[in-house]
Amino acid sequence: MREKLYSARKRAGLTQGQVAAMADIDRTIYNKIERGKIKSVRVDLALRLAEIVRGSVSEIFLVTDSQEMHMDPTVKAG
Repeated sequence: MREKLYSARKRAGLTQGQVAAMADIDRTIYNKIERGKIKSVRVDLALRLAEIVRGSVSEIFLVTDSQEMHMDPTVKAG
């Protein structure tokens, strides 16, 4: 997941701080999401992040059994 979000952010020409501000989350939280240190994000946050970096939720957050990151509707973003 981390490579997908990182790549989408870079393609969009945005910094981590810009994405975090646009998503209304702390930059350190965004950094942890991008590095894979936060294993679950709420669906609403995943949707916002995908829109901000101009990617699709499925492209960035869809996981297979071998991946760690997933969307969890019960986990708060920050």
